[in-house]
Amino acid sequence: MGQPTKIKTKRNYYFSYIKGWAIISIMLIHLLDWSGLILSGSALYFKEFLYPSVLFFIATSGGVVFWAYSKYDLLTAAKKLFKRGGELIGVYFLYNIIKLYIYNFSVEPYYWQFTAAGKMNLIDILSLRSFTVPISIILTIGAFLIISPLFLYLSRTKYAKSSIAALIAAVIYFGYFFPMPTGPAADLLFARNNIMFPLILWLTPFLICFYLSMLGFEKHKGKLLLVFSSLAMISGVLQFNNFSSVNFSGQMYPIKLFYVFSSFAFMYLLIYVFYFLERTGNRAINSILALVRLLGDSTLAIYIYHWIVIDTTLWILYPRVNLILAAVPLFLLAYVILKRQKLFEYVKSYE
Repeated sequence: MGQPTKIKTKRNYYFSYIKGWAIISIMLIHLLDWSGLILSGSALYFKEFLYPSVLFFIATSGGVVFWAYSKYDLLTAAKKLFKRGGELIGVYFLYNIIKLYIYNFSVEPYYWQFTAAGKMNLIDILSLRSFTVPISIILTIGAFLIISPLFLYLSRTKYAKSSIAALIAAVIYFGYFFPMPTGPAADLLFARNNIMFPLILWLTPFLICFYLSMLGFEKHKGKLLLVFSSLAMISGVLQFNNFSSVNFSGQMYPIKLFYVFSSFAFMYLLIYVFYFLERTGNRAINSILALVRLLGDSTLAIYIYHWIVIDTTLWILYPRVNLILAAVPLFLLAYVILKRQKLFEYVKSYE
């Protein structure tokens, strides 16, 4: 009897582009926030356009669940998702515990809120009331992957798209319009007194992108750009009455519907940009697109590694915190050099 055929999943370039944009933008945010740089004027406006990347990071995880795992039978997909989700949660706690016992938290003002409250200890880290590394986004994605077999099951029912759309509507309703009671479950879902991203709120973009994958993700980019732009305008008017105080950074914690819809509108605007760049036939542009794809295909690994670089630099070279502005780019350059063969393959794919 021959070996079972290994299922190969064809990559979607547009997922890679958006994920690549997300990881580059997130690293820029962290460098600007942790290096001690003081921004003003146009630099602050530039930084605002980086913040949708946080939503992209979580949302595309939902899209990849459908894209990468729908080819498997449900049991196999569930096992893979449980394993992957468990690995991410394990990395989160392992990294926190290791850093707890080796890092000097007095060198970084960000942690003073926890040290002053006496919460920089193992019990509070394990109970999610404190952290030593701000990578709770990994914890959130891990939790979503573990429950994703349910979404895959719904995507295989007779009314698959209607089922996922109804689930999105229910999550939005319970997250934003239903007065949830107090209690351990609600506290966990809304991140009350813990350091998680509010699960019930961030599940919305995760599920929306899962649904968009069912539609083909980039195939209806014109219609979807119009839909999300309209939803952003409506939610913005309802939320602000005017747009004088609209900004991405102020809408993320806790996540607002305006941020969700405007970020997806921005995503589809970027998809249009990448769509036209692909068609230029310019070798230099193709090389840039290939680099973005390369980074986008390894976002979780790069995310964790770049935090290790930031943490190590702050730990060893404090108080020269601005050196992370050199350390992280050097890490990224080393990563690209190690992956240069894959990068060359990506460049050739445009020819």
